[in-house]
Amino acid sequence: MTLALALLPLLALLTLLAGLMVTPVTGLLTALSILLLRHVTPEPLPAVILFAAVSALILSIVPAWWLGRYTDEAGPSRVAGAVILSLALLIAGSLSLPSEDMLQNQALLAAPFIPIDAAVVTVALGVTFIGLATLSLRSGARYQLAGLLTACDGLLLTAANIRNPYAGWLIGVCVLLLAGAGTWLVRRLSLLRLKSTERGEGGF
Repeated sequence: MTLALALLPLLALLTLLAGLMVTPVTGLLTALSILLLRHVTPEPLPAVILFAAVSALILSIVPAWWLGRYTDEAGPSRVAGAVILSLALLIAGSLSLPSEDMLQNQALLAAPFIPIDAAVVTVALGVTFIGLATLSLRSGARYQLAGLLTACDGLLLTAANIRNPYAGWLIGVCVLLLAGAGTWLVRRLSLLRLKSTERGEGGF
């Protein structure tokens, strides 16, 4: 397991507290993890792997940059509940996954969707679950969007980890559309307001 992959769940948990401030770093670690999954093979990286890595960078950096001038009009958030739910899902997913030895069975290796690395499955599920918990339990459009983007990072990592990764094209396009639609809706529905406007109101 690489350092980038090991740090991913921790950064995903920080999304619960910092929202969009953390998503660019999470996207960078996701892209690095995707690229490093196949660094030991002599063949050049497949185009779908490069596409998944670039998609992770785009969906994590662009929304945070575009919404950086806005602030939430959010009520109380259930941060403790979101953390507990995230940890419970992470532990449950880890306990239910097969071991690396079981995944090396020759009959299983012939199947197209067997993962390359069992540890990556655990991390990808954890990141996806943490993102969904943030989306469900945090209030405020920026935090909920950060949860959605974090879950998309986990889906991209899952797509890159299968032995036949051509589903990565479909998953990459879908998560880019989902992230774009979510960012547009957050802005379009006026769930946020400009920070400069908020400072002006406070000055009176």
